[in-house]
Amino acid sequence: MKNGLMKNGLIGRLVFPALLGWIILGMAGFEAQAQWFVAFQDEMRRDINGVFFIDNRFGWIIGNKGILNFSQDLGEEWTAQNSGFNEANLKEVFFLNREAGWLVTSGGRLLRTTDGGETWKIAYRVDDAKQGLNSVTFVSGKQGWVVGTGGRILATTDGGRKWLPQQSGTSEELVHVRFANEKRGWIVGSKGTILFTDDGGQSWEQQTSSFKGYLYRIDVRGRDKAWIVGDNGAILRTTNAGESWERVAVDTTQALLNIAFADNENGWIVGTNGTILRTSDAGRAWVEQESGSRVDYYGLAVTRRHVWVTGARGLVLKYARR
Repeated sequence: MKNGLMKNGLIGRLVFPALLGWIILGMAGFEAQAQWFVAFQDEMRRDINGVFFIDNRFGWIIGNKGILNFSQDLGEEWTAQNSGFNEANLKEVFFLNREAGWLVTSGGRLLRTTDGGETWKIAYRVDDAKQGLNSVTFVSGKQGWVVGTGGRILATTDGGRKWLPQQSGTSEELVHVRFANEKRGWIVGSKGTILFTDDGGQSWEQQTSSFKGYLYRIDVRGRDKAWIVGDNGAILRTTNAGESWERVAVDTTQALLNIAFADNENGWIVGTNGTILRTSDAGRAWVEQESGSRVDYYGLAVTRRHVWVTGARGLVLKYARR
């Protein structure tokens, strides 16, 4: 993956202080003096690659060298969990509820928990050491997908006990997968790859955009609306399930690594060199927020009350939505 997907970012109980410092910013076009603050910073400054909140209270952060922390109080305190692979880089985390979750790690491993992350077991591992997995998603307790290098798509219909390959029609690296429902989903990846299915992955078709660089993330809202981010400030938007993709103009050439919407109108994007963008008009226009740092940001999660960003040097930022 390009730069290891930006360096792949793209045990007991240890409770860390939640408020390490404040970052005050002014945001043109939105709230004056909106505030981000550092909710957590890894003591060893290891990159934190992802964040996932199942609701307003319960969330996880993951990162390099086995970082796996859990919070059940809006991120006020973080408790270390142990995946069993403390030297691995944890690349993506996905939970269906407070108990059932999945981790994608370096080394081509997919891990599964049924107890909220207290214990993890290998659900799948790629045989070829040169190949890897990048992203996992589930639409129910039984139906899910995982994607990776070499055009790899795997699907399960029994809760991850058995994973079967699906034909992607490409050898490009597949970076991220998300579904709108049990039938309709998208995958994005290298060389502008956008794959679409409307039959649960029985068949995948290429969708066309004018962009040919890496695409890192897709966020899906309903059946027909989706947004994709990638290299060189790329933001792609569709309102017709990908029959056409419009590139949205923004004043940045940074790699945009993650995108998440709170609702149909309000969304955020994060990327390299401290980039944070926000929209309040369904992604037609984006305004930059000053984050107070120039580290690369990899992870992004939006809840009803907060926005969470994770990145290099062990940073976790938190923003209270108004």
